[in-house]
Amino acid sequence: MPLVGFFDILGTREAVIGGRFSDLTALDFSGPPGLAATVFPSIRVAVFSDSVVVSAEDSDERSFLGAVALMYGQWNADFVLVRGGIATGDIRWVDYKPADEVFSTCRNFVCSRVYGSALVLAYELEQRSGPGAIPFLSELAANILSDLEPNAVLGGIVPMLCWATEREANTLLGYAEVNLEHELNQGAARRHGLATHSYWLQVAAQRKYLAVRQA
Repeated sequence: MPLVGFFDILGTREAVIGGRFSDLTALDFSGPPGLAATVFPSIRVAVFSDSVVVSAEDSDERSFLGAVALMYGQWNADFVLVRGGIATGDIRWVDYKPADEVFSTCRNFVCSRVYGSALVLAYELEQRSGPGAIPFLSELAANILSDLEPNAVLGGIVPMLCWATEREANTLLGYAEVNLEHELNQGAARRHGLATHSYWLQVAAQRKYLAVRQA
């Protein structure tokens, strides 16, 4: 069954209104999915605004896990905080060669035709599972990824993906602790910070680390 991920930058609305969102933010966000698509050519990737869709077909779960780990590693290195939802099920990428060829030279038109029940579920997981820069999993996606790599899943009310190496996890735990010490606001940023810190504490306590990536 295909794996489908929907990923979204945290706090985009507030950042845009507050003048803190920039072209550099957009480039830092969109670059890692492009790199993942290059390193893992069997997956499908689309980027639009502050969101990314990634999917992998049956028997290609390892490429999906590698792509998500690569993206999150790069995003965190650039301080781009991203929440995700990962589900399984139907996903349709609508490729139509006649139209694609007609519009291939049209520089002011970009089109990604993608839909499916798994994409709807992944979006709902990302929106409703809780605060934090965390990739959340449906139960079925958690089972699939746990069978592939036991350290890849952290249990909870909603399962969470563990994507980091030990070195990355320790670095990000330290960053989350420092960030909480200096973030005095009590709004959404504080909630995201507390949830992200709790996630990394659990990852470290349960040693849910992945192997060092070669890509």
